Amino acid sequence: MLRCFPMYGPILKKIRLAKRQSQAAVARSVGISPAQLARLESNQRGLYVADFVRIADVLGEKAGNLLPNDLGEIGHLKPIIDRLAAIPPALLPTVEALIDRIVQLIEQMPTQRTRRR
Repeated sequence: MLRCFPMYGPILKKIRLAKRQSQAAVARSVGISPAQLARLESNQRGLYVADFVRIADVLGEKAGNLLPNDLGEIGHLKPIIDRLAAIPPALLPTVEALIDRIVQLIEQMPTQRTRRR
């Protein structure tokens, strides 16, 4: 699940409204319930990579456009997120599992200490 991007919900809602799409229509096209989409838009639910990519596709947007421009230190991730759209949908759960595993490994790494000379 994409937990590191809590700001996608309001942007998702803004894009959906700008395109005059109802929650029900977008949710149906993505394969989730309107209630799930409402929770996504209000950041009450985590977002799976597959859902993220499908929502962007349904709205006719690059996945990175569902993220704010001011991402600070993680701004370099927008192009990577856009590349997720090129992955066949059937492989997205595998990609998500790999990302989760990478995050777990990073969290287990000892913090690096700078050595004084």
